[in-house]
Amino acid sequence: MKPILALATLLFASASMAHGPTPQKVVETVEIAAPIDQVWNAVKDFGAIAKWNPALAKSESTGGNVTGEKRTLHFPTGEQLTEELDAYEPAAHEYTYRLGKENLKALPASSYSAVLKVTATEKGSQVEWKSRLYRGDTGNFPPDELNDEAAVAAMQKFFRAGLDNLKKSLESGR
Repeated sequence: MKPILALATLLFASASMAHGPTPQKVVETVEIAAPIDQVWNAVKDFGAIAKWNPALAKSESTGGNVTGEKRTLHFPTGEQLTEELDAYEPAAHEYTYRLGKENLKALPASSYSAVLKVTATEKGSQVEWKSRLYRGDTGNFPPDELNDEAAVAAMQKFFRAGLDNLKKSLESGR
């Protein structure tokens, strides 16, 4: 009986220690003292994200805000990511997109989907940018630069750069 109990304990312990990635969530928001239409006009062009997010050197797309549209993000480091538009709802001031192909040097995430939404508030508008993502290394023991914390921190930094700049530029009238 003792060998069976020891084996069961060992199997349970090793199974509980070995686990793959779990989805991580990032939600960043900003309040902007500007009307919803002005804020939406600044962010509505899916392919023009580099106009308001200084974390990018440039962005490009084939044009249009239609489902399936792809945009390429160019980072100052020379790295690139491609994202694809899944849904575009101008009446709701919202769009949803996802990572097309990973580039762990650009962003330490193996996959993600994201939603950008603008809502009216009493003092102007709120922009909410949220993502569900998986770390860069989906193995059981990822290196620090590709673990959950690294993926979340990188996405938070990317979102914050865009949202903070958007607020600054819209509130200063630039």
